[in-house]
Amino acid sequence: MIPMFAAFAITACGRKGSRSADFDSATAAALASGAPTTLAAAPKITHVVNFEFAHRLDRYDMVFGGPAQQFAPGDSILLSVRSIYTDSGISVSARLRQNNRTIDSIGAKTTTADSTGFSVVGLRFAQAKPFASGTYQADVFLNGTFQMSKEFKIAQ
Repeated sequence: MIPMFAAFAITACGRKGSRSADFDSATAAALASGAPTTLAAAPKITHVVNFEFAHRLDRYDMVFGGPAQQFAPGDSILLSVRSIYTDSGISVSARLRQNNRTIDSIGAKTTTADSTGFSVVGLRFAQAKPFASGTYQADVFLNGTFQMSKEFKIAQ
């Protein structure tokens, strides 16, 4: 009975969480040797990594004083858009919407990426008259292709 239990335990342990299809023996040997691995084979696709709302941006178009999710009706809405693998001169644009109605859109061009491959573009929405209170949505585009969307609020 004990040998049968041991065989069952070994078989069960071998199957639980097993990912034999994820690794081949060459990969396992490279990982076991401690050799550094590279990500050279990963494709470098130009895309927006993230964007944040802000009340202020620094001289590098990065959020200064912390990100914001709520604004007053007379505030400018600033976006700090971070992209990767973008060449200088790529179009970054944003569309401001409320209740599926486009209120404004704005764009700028990327500058030279930093040493890590990231480029940051600052965008500013402002109106002559204050924004109405409510929930708004900002949609970000890279060369006219939709990248991501986030909501924020204008409160009285």
